[in-house]
Amino acid sequence: MPLLALVLLATQAGGTAAGAVPSPARANPVCAGVRVTASDKAVPPKNLVFSSRETLDLLLRPRMRLDIQGEHLMELKVYTPGGFLYQVITVPFVGAARGDAGERPGWTVNGAAPRAVDPPPPRVVPGFPRPLETQRLVPVSSDPAARAQYELRARLPVAGTSITLSSLFGTWSVQAYLDGRPEACGPATRFTIRD
Repeated sequence: MPLLALVLLATQAGGTAAGAVPSPARANPVCAGVRVTASDKAVPPKNLVFSSRETLDLLLRPRMRLDIQGEHLMELKVYTPGGFLYQVITVPFVGAARGDAGERPGWTVNGAAPRAVDPPPPRVVPGFPRPLETQRLVPVSSDPAARAQYELRARLPVAGTSITLSSLFGTWSVQAYLDGRPEACGPATRFTIRD
């Protein structure tokens, strides 16, 4: 627990000016940025350019380098091409589930079959009228030789929103903030929405 406290304390230094497009954060041992894909495609385009005519919504997947246990809150701040805060997406989450032997669900230990895990209960978050769905960190890879990463999921609607109705086309950015800290948890991810 002391290591986690030091990591979280380190994220408190600095900050981003209100209304400014966030700059890449300093190296953070907890967060690894946000992956952006179209909700109907598993792999993001290489240049992260999405057509508003072909994209219903974008899937935002903040990644963590550590499986931090306990209750946490991830905020994804999405900025318009003009640098204005467009939306804050709030995702309550808990660490990845562990089995009796410490294994992750979906991973096999000694050839044993993976076990299903109950989802965590919804959580009351100040500022929201109803409890929000709580997610579990999900391992990105089950390969024990790979560097461990975990992710969450959130959606950014595109079709039928002010993005298309007000022609907010250009380069957007999204950045993750952990547990209400003023400094971003990881580097900004830039992506383009075109007509």
